[in-house]
Amino acid sequence: MNAKDQDGTSAEFLNVKKAAKLLRASDKMIYHLINIGKLNAINLSKRKTLIYRKDIDKLFELPPVVQLKELKPPPISECYHMAEAQKKFNISEGALFRIIKRNNLFKFQDGWYTYVAKADLDRIFTVKTRNG
Repeated sequence: MNAKDQDGTSAEFLNVKKAAKLLRASDKMIYHLINIGKLNAINLSKRKTLIYRKDIDKLFELPPVVQLKELKPPPISECYHMAEAQKKFNISEGALFRIIKRNNLFKFQDGWYTYVAKADLDRIFTVKTRNG
């Protein structure tokens, strides 16, 4: 062993004690990571569990970044602005915003006004009136 690897933590396979030393964690934590599936290990016998060093290194890899598509608002002609929706459905501003939030509706701002799609609000209010 060279001076850099006196503790044996750079070997290809590590036992639980060496893995714990490498991660500066307890043996119990290593077993927990194994049990929840975050760390792969193999039991060679009742008292010998080995962990592939590359699996420990994978714990620190960042997941790939997923690019989300930008939501494009519908044309304003197909939307209600908040005052218009309040008047049409005869509800308060607070009630309207709670309905939008509860139903996870897409709203957007254009200038001074906040808009929401007519189809979304119409669908919600026709369901409510049908159900009573």
